[in-house]
Amino acid sequence: MKKLITLATAVAILASFALAKEVKIGLVMPMSGPIGAFGQYADKGLELINEMVPTLENGDAIKLVLVDNKSDKIESANGMQRLISRENVSAVIGALTSTNTMAITRLADDNKIPMVAPVATNVLVTKNRSFVSRACFNDSFQGVVAANYLYKDLGMKSAAIIVDSKSDYSIGLSNAFKKAYTALGGKILRKAIVTAGDSDFKGILSNLKALDPQVVYIPLYSKEAVLIITQAAQLGFTPKFMGSDGLAADQIFFDVGKSAINGTSNTDLFSPDAPATTATSQAFFDAYKKKYGEKVHPFAALSADAYLMIVEGMNQCGGADDKVCVNKEIRSLKNFQAATGVISIDENGDAIRSAVVNTVKDGALVFTKTVNP
Repeated sequence: MKKLITLATAVAILASFALAKEVKIGLVMPMSGPIGAFGQYADKGLELINEMVPTLENGDAIKLVLVDNKSDKIESANGMQRLISRENVSAVIGALTSTNTMAITRLADDNKIPMVAPVATNVLVTKNRSFVSRACFNDSFQGVVAANYLYKDLGMKSAAIIVDSKSDYSIGLSNAFKKAYTALGGKILRKAIVTAGDSDFKGILSNLKALDPQVVYIPLYSKEAVLIITQAAQLGFTPKFMGSDGLAADQIFFDVGKSAINGTSNTDLFSPDAPATTATSQAFFDAYKKKYGEKVHPFAALSADAYLMIVEGMNQCGGADDKVCVNKEIRSLKNFQAATGVISIDENGDAIRSAVVNTVKDGALVFTKTVNP
């Protein structure tokens, strides 16, 4: 009788392997170009979480298919089309920045491919999109967090804003901040316009110095932000600088900024120094430290969240075949235990989750506080 049971078990195992399939999740990431470091951080998190959770509950193996969008929105759209038409992916994670992400959301909807954006915060990313969700909060929340922190916690009543006029991300954040800050009673002295790739900001900063704002809000990416802060220091202009999640995402912010960036704060999606809030968080933090020998980067953690959200949707649907079902389950997630904490998805595909505020001390980001929605 024992031999029959053993034989039956073996047959069942072999049958499960025979039925197991390969499920492809496409990744649209900036692995090269001006923000190539962002994609490389995200890829670290995705590689790790794929090692930690390599299969669906039904035994199907998960394969990641990466395309480099070269930090460009046209390349993002081309890459997305390749993933759909050539690779036959079951879901997509991408494309980090809001502008590049919005270049692929229509393709997700038109082809009914579940897509999760890890860190694209612009409010328009999910607007009128049925198959697009995100693992991060949107800019309307992040802008409010920054305004409240500056006005209520620090008592800063006057501000200037420096915005990238060609960045959906920067424009959305600046608008959200301005609305919240002025509603609290704060005064916006000036909004200055820059463009990604600019390197000389001394003229703008000299004009702002004359206005003497207590804070300068800079919803910009690392390269431009650090040049603004260091050039301001050279001019003897030392207001409080407040940025967003893109501020310190690239190591160049610390390498170039050195002591000039001390005291700068930002709102962020996640901090590795914040208390781990789920068992998944702790397991991911520990595995990341062991594999890479460093603290978890926010883009790595949020990309892992996007992966886990998709996998959960597929598991709830018994596999990846029914993409409509998978998308529905992703958008139905409530109190989901992710790598960065607890996430719920609302009817628009947006994540309801906490934000953090960090401050640079001695050349490193230090966790300051958690702000719940």
